[in-house]
Amino acid sequence: MCVNIPHENNSSAPNTSHLYYTHSWLPLHLKVDLMKDGHVNVKKLQPTEVDKVDPKDDEAVLQSVLYNLSAVVCYVNDPQHHERRNLVALINVTPEYHERFVGSPVNQWYIFNDFSISPVSAQEVVWFSLDWKVPCVLYWTNHHFPATAVPPLHNPLTMAVFGEDECLARNSGRRLITFTPLTLDEMPGKGDIVAMDAEFVTLNQEEAELRSDGKMSTIKPSHMSVARITQGPMKGSPFIDDYISTQEQVVDYLTKFSGIKPGDLDANFSSKHLTTLKSTYLKLRFLVDIGVKFVGHGLKNDFR
Repeated sequence: MCVNIPHENNSSAPNTSHLYYTHSWLPLHLKVDLMKDGHVNVKKLQPTEVDKVDPKDDEAVLQSVLYNLSAVVCYVNDPQHHERRNLVALINVTPEYHERFVGSPVNQWYIFNDFSISPVSAQEVVWFSLDWKVPCVLYWTNHHFPATAVPPLHNPLTMAVFGEDECLARNSGRRLITFTPLTLDEMPGKGDIVAMDAEFVTLNQEEAELRSDGKMSTIKPSHMSVARITQGPMKGSPFIDDYISTQEQVVDYLTKFSGIKPGDLDANFSSKHLTTLKSTYLKLRFLVDIGVKFVGHGLKNDFR
């Protein structure tokens, strides 16, 4: 069951966020009854009541369904900085998809905020402050939805992603091959160690202002774009050396650190193995899914 919540941006409306500080109006559990007279009753349930509900207790009920809140999509806004606004998803990951390292499989709520994924409590999921955290979409799932109804997960990515990659550079016939493609029997597997390095270029410079206390304050951070991904288990010879094509204007190639020069990312002039960000991402995704262990400096920033 999905509910879309309309929201009207009315800056003149009174601030009512204090109404949501101590409790939440959003139920984690719902009981929906279809009555014999055609009416529909919706009742909020406490977690302790879910397993005690018996639809046969009320003869006026034709059909009764229990629902559990399974996902919430929220709009997050910073009133002081209008450019800082985005959508976040809070999802209850079920035992079929999630298993803790210690103990038996359990349900766990997570917040998905861009590249950041963090566990949260159920109380935080249903807590809203309408001046900055607004619910947009609410998902409830049938409490008796069978686990067998969840199809098994199959990774759609195979080793074929390495062979499907095509060079975009028009000068590819004159380029030097800077990597050694792997054969099928050389492909790394679970637990194998693969070195990785990523280089970036700057699309927009950082914007900062000098505060009254003499310190610099960042107004808008610089916009970095990945430009080169190199990987390999062999000494001095990578099996991936992708230059990422970009259509945006590059402000700084950071050549001193990246080694990337003007023209390297342009399909009209590049002599490198130029490809798309999606193509390189699929290769990385495949290696992550099969359990490869990455080593390198700045991996946290590279994967971000």
